[in-house]
Amino acid sequence: MFIFQKTYTRNGLFKGRKNFLVVTASSYVKLQDAYFSESNHVGNRITIGYTAPRTNGLTTNFAYGLGAIAENTAVDAGEAKVGWPADNLANLNECAKGSQTAGKNTATTANWKVSVTQGTGTSNQELVFTAAVNGAGCTALTPSFDKIGE
Repeated sequence: MFIFQKTYTRNGLFKGRKNFLVVTASSYVKLQDAYFSESNHVGNRITIGYTAPRTNGLTTNFAYGLGAIAENTAVDAGEAKVGWPADNLANLNECAKGSQTAGKNTATTANWKVSVTQGTGTSNQELVFTAAVNGAGCTALTPSFDKIGE
């Protein structure tokens, strides 16, 4: 099971573990924000330059879907679209196996997902990201995932 990745300093000293799903989803959020600030549109993961881990969004333990965002999509205020879905390929402790296969599913029911919506009122020129985890067993594996985009 690879939920965490070890991180090291430049001189090779171990400095801790980072949650792999949090790191990859945070990268997606940063790229989506940058793309939106330049084009006033959201883009699918390919358009914004996000590369899912490994080949075609499939790692040993996770499948990363394409999401429900088409290329250069205008997202209406209050309309949330899943932009970054991920599912585990096997049961991970109490977190049941997801139903997604890599790059094939919009995965609105993915075990981990980040949705994108445009702000309303005075914040309509910015994106609002909502990270969600499906099930208490999956939340226990990634306790800080829902803080992404805050």
